[in-house]
Amino acid sequence: MAIPVEKAIQMVRSAHAQAAQLDIAATAVVVDQSGRMIALGRMDRARPITVEIALNKAYTAASFQQPTKELAGVAGQTWFQSLVVSSNGRIMPGAGALPIVEGGSVVGAIAVAGGTEEQDQRCAEVALASYV
Repeated sequence: MAIPVEKAIQMVRSAHAQAAQLDIAATAVVVDQSGRMIALGRMDRARPITVEIALNKAYTAASFQQPTKELAGVAGQTWFQSLVVSSNGRIMPGAGALPIVEGGSVVGAIAVAGGTEEQDQRCAEVALASYV
């Protein structure tokens, strides 16, 4: 099942609203189950690198079908580092990206970059909660 672009845009807006409440400038992105971008928004003052970080986090959450913060424990392991290298750095552990599950299947992911890991995670959680 595909994520409608309207829902993806709403998730990005929800993430931005939470980021504004936290007084951070962030980028939010929604990808499909294969990690391809559906919607992306970069807030004013968000650093350009946040675009790539958010895209990579979202790709990782969609590919592993789990929150990226759950990968932090394996990030230093050889097998995981091999995946990072073979993906040209697209696989990125750390908080801030969540899979989007619909009907028991992962249909995509939402990711946020621009704050601390905790701030990015909170923004992603708020965005995911807006997916109805």
